[in-house]
Amino acid sequence: MKTNSLKIIAAVMMGLFVLGTTVHAQGTDSRIGASVIEATAISKEDAQKKYPPPSTGYPMGGRDPHQGSGVVSSPYPPNQKYDCAKINHGGLVLDTRVRKVFVRP
Repeated sequence: MKTNSLKIIAAVMMGLFVLGTTVHAQGTDSRIGASVIEATAISKEDAQKKYPPPSTGYPMGGRDPHQGSGVVSSPYPPNQKYDCAKINHGGLVLDTRVRKVFVRP
């Protein structure tokens, strides 16, 4: 009788341990696109002085249809997402991670 209850308790404890570790492992990873940064608008004059455009012009940011309407991803790696809701379409946005400028679509 004591051996059976010891086996049952050990099995229950092992199950709780496995369940607890898998649930803990499913937490959010801050390195994988977890945050959206508030976009920094920059005027055309300031952008041309501080961050001259490439020969093809400033690249266009990308929209993700699964994100909110104002969320735009930068064309520069690591493609940080910015909340551009307060910036006009066609306005210039400063990617603060790589210090380059792109156009809000």
